[in-house]
Amino acid sequence: MGNSYRQASGWIATIFLVFTAAPLCAAGNYSGDATLHDVHFQNPQTGLAVGDHGVIWSTNDGGSHWTQTPSGVDVELHAIAFADAEKGWIVGGQISPYSRISRGVVLRTIDGGRNWREIPNLGLPRLHDVAFVDANHGYAVADPSPTYPTGLFETRDGGRSWRSLMVEKPHPWRSLALLPNGGLLLTAADGATAWFDEGVYRESIPADANRRTHQVALDPQGATALVGDSGLVMSSGDRGISWNLRTSELPGGMGRQFDARGVAVNGDRVTVVGSPGSIVLTSLDGGAHWLSATTGHRAPLTAVTFADNMHGWAVGAFGTILATTDGGASWFAQRRGGEQAAVFAAYRNGKRLPCEAFSRLAAADGYLTAVEILGRPETSSPLELQYDDQIRAACLQLGICETDCAASFPLPSDKLGLDGRKIVEIWNKANDGEALKRAEERMVRQLRIWRPQVVLTEYADPRGTDATGYLINQIMLSAVEKAADSNAYPEQLESLRLTPWQVKKVFAALPKGVDGTITIATAQIAPQLAMSFNEHAAAARSLLHEDETPAPAAISFELNRNSLPNEFGDRDFFSGIPLDSGGVSRRAERPLASSNLDELRRLAQRRHNVQRIVSSARLRPNGGAAWLAQLGDLTSDLPGDTGPQTLYQLAMHQNASGHGPLAAEVMTTLIDRFPEHPLSEKAVAWLLVFYGSREVADRFASDDAIPDAAPLAAEIRPTAVTPAAAFLPTNEPSRPGLLPNSQAVSIERNFSRTAAKLAQEYNVKYPHVVARPEVAFTVSRALSSEGSGRSSENLLHRLVGRGENDPWSTCAQSEFVLGRNAGIPPKTIAMCLQVAAPPKLDGRLDDATWQGCEPFELVSPNRGDGSWPAAVFFAYDREYLYFAIRAKHAPGANYTNKPNSARERDADLSKRDHVEMFFDVDRDYASFHKMSVDWCGWTHESSFGDPTWNPQWYVQADDAAGVWTVEGAILLTDLAKTPPTSGDTWSVGLQRIATGCGFQSWTIPAQPDVQPAGFGLLRFQ
Repeated sequence: MGNSYRQASGWIATIFLVFTAAPLCAAGNYSGDATLHDVHFQNPQTGLAVGDHGVIWSTNDGGSHWTQTPSGVDVELHAIAFADAEKGWIVGGQISPYSRISRGVVLRTIDGGRNWREIPNLGLPRLHDVAFVDANHGYAVADPSPTYPTGLFETRDGGRSWRSLMVEKPHPWRSLALLPNGGLLLTAADGATAWFDEGVYRESIPADANRRTHQVALDPQGATALVGDSGLVMSSGDRGISWNLRTSELPGGMGRQFDARGVAVNGDRVTVVGSPGSIVLTSLDGGAHWLSATTGHRAPLTAVTFADNMHGWAVGAFGTILATTDGGASWFAQRRGGEQAAVFAAYRNGKRLPCEAFSRLAAADGYLTAVEILGRPETSSPLELQYDDQIRAACLQLGICETDCAASFPLPSDKLGLDGRKIVEIWNKANDGEALKRAEERMVRQLRIWRPQVVLTEYADPRGTDATGYLINQIMLSAVEKAADSNAYPEQLESLRLTPWQVKKVFAALPKGVDGTITIATAQIAPQLAMSFNEHAAAARSLLHEDETPAPAAISFELNRNSLPNEFGDRDFFSGIPLDSGGVSRRAERPLASSNLDELRRLAQRRHNVQRIVSSARLRPNGGAAWLAQLGDLTSDLPGDTGPQTLYQLAMHQNASGHGPLAAEVMTTLIDRFPEHPLSEKAVAWLLVFYGSREVADRFASDDAIPDAAPLAAEIRPTAVTPAAAFLPTNEPSRPGLLPNSQAVSIERNFSRTAAKLAQEYNVKYPHVVARPEVAFTVSRALSSEGSGRSSENLLHRLVGRGENDPWSTCAQSEFVLGRNAGIPPKTIAMCLQVAAPPKLDGRLDDATWQGCEPFELVSPNRGDGSWPAAVFFAYDREYLYFAIRAKHAPGANYTNKPNSARERDADLSKRDHVEMFFDVDRDYASFHKMSVDWCGWTHESSFGDPTWNPQWYVQADDAAGVWTVEGAILLTDLAKTPPTSGDTWSVGLQRIATGCGFQSWTIPAQPDVQPAGFGLLRFQ
């Protein structure tokens, strides 16, 4: 790197006088009301139950008394298995904040469960279920991960080590059961169920995005049952090869209103628990007929087991343990840490959750809280962390008791700006045309289950700018009214044994900067937490938001409904609602984490100063060392995550300001100073992609290549057109000349050498980071450039093993084909025609150039775009890459909002129909140039997250007869210092966001939030 970045090392070092390493903040002890996920009894007297926050409850008297057994971990514990009376295992794990890496935990006992020890250094992802054939031989299922994409494991040494088993079609497995004669029965969160035996895989139920399955169970004789949401209960007489649906036989026609979560099978006896937990279902004839027993409990139940035909136990939310001594005819509570939620929140996704409000209400004030996510992404990968798992992990960080997601309400990206009618149309496809009724029905049921005093939900913007928020707000207000009405959804009262419930208040979270009835200052200190609300919520926010942006200064709420007298309703959330600590909906009052409020305020002010200084980088990106030096003036006792957070934000600000190498120095120092913090894992991934990227190497070939201001448009143009950068003032400095090719190549080699060296170094401590597909691909390219072809191929072979339906596997297979120049890559590939003469850029597409070019057709994932087709064309010569766009007006999009002002660089195109082009010149599928143009010819560009990258390109647009067209030319040396020649291949992504209508792309998988692994290939002829 250049001298200007080496000179920065001094001030970087001074930053660390400000920070001290400290563990991630843990809000406190939530063990009393932690949700329990599994229960196991060795005999009618001796049993265990495990759950969130590392909780293990044990009993030696059949449950008359339950005591907490230390686990030594603070993670989700999901399952218990014993091989005999003494040897047993508990599995679970967590999704780490910041890095979002899934980590598994295996606990082992050799004394019947009296003591548990974690088996160290396993390197597994978060585990969901486990079963042992004997004391040595066992199986487990886990989150799919980059290192272990199948999520299926086997041990032959009692859990001390595990090997990954290959599966043809990986899924997010959640439950397994041992087949009597060997082999496994598996079920997944995406609805898939499969049979696996000695490498033979057979899928008996395909995946269904609108259905979630939770558990499969069978007894030693082979009786089998499977349960899931919306009344999914199935039985099998051939050990899972074929299935009989039993939903219609459930009593009272409860069907979709009962979410089955846990099942126990003993011969023809099948017992099912779920949500609501007010009933337990029992069948004595394998599922043909059912009996319903009332529990006197409402919160969800998650698991059930029987020690014999008469003695059984069920566990679930609030740490509840129910028992039966008459075979399930009646149930009674043995322990629970609460009975109902004080707060219920309903939002469309995790990004909308007001985290700091939960830090106050749930973590600090102790109000038991439940969260409902009404919706799921339209598309998701089975090999990535599940959407609801990430949200649940964040909610646990905030002290929230339970989280649920409504999988049957697919939500399009907010970037599409769809109106309410179109959103409901999408919902209707998954709900037999009754989406609004079913959404309301579900919310009424949830309110009757949780019985909250206060509801938090989305804001209904009267301007109509947020159709999804408006829909959810109105659904919740209607559900609140009907939850109290005994005539509304009477089947919930009759079949589910719920009762009407009157919510006292409903609040809507307002947009940033809007004042409301109640405002929470996020920097306010909570003595119970020994930190401010925004500091406490930081870990949760990192799981919900892609970037590490600071929390808002304040969160405001508008009172939408109030059943109390006015003088009580609007003072605060619980004004006029007395709820005693230690009662049915509030935790016992916790001791103050710190009684020295002055010291807490002093520390908080220091943290605030650091954040303010770093945030100023956005306003003064070229301010040099002035604002950086201020960091060294701060004292050295800022605890918690502040140090790593600030450094990461500082690096991101520098990168977004055009100072990538300086950002890399900050990232390197973060890793050196805080190697155990999860943000260091994120920094490792960023660094390896940064140094391994050809786009980055080209950009920072020298210090001179880093502009202090956006460059001017070139005076020499391919045709007389309006350049995209013509708005720039003439007195700004122009961009320095490009370096000679030989020097650029040398610098690029240095970048790749750095990436190869760092990969070797970081692979020792962070192998799971290097194994991430986007990192592995970049490292593979760097290793290949440095002559380490075998190591490069090993990384690609691992990605090929992710399975035939995985896009990263397709990327890796394509690299082998291209590298050997033999065969046809499995990726979509199209040709870029070389032209002798440039086209005339007038936006009309009537040049002969385009007539001979192959169109890149953009289509909607659901193929519902026949009336608004779009295509992109490419051609090139020695200097420019030419492109053209032809797009028919999309119904619902606005074509009357053409700006009247002069064209701006990096304009906001989000409200207008536009096409996004992604150019990945080195095919690493991690770093790329992004160039967008809308129907008006306005543009936006960035490179590797840096909006200061301002290439020279020229655009002209036209709009006639309901079709908009664009022609453009991009200076090739701004895309790649070594321009492409015949036979070269780039990776390219093309997608259209027709705001108000929908989404189209050239290749799949694709979505508005770009998926680089889905890019196609552009071959230069």
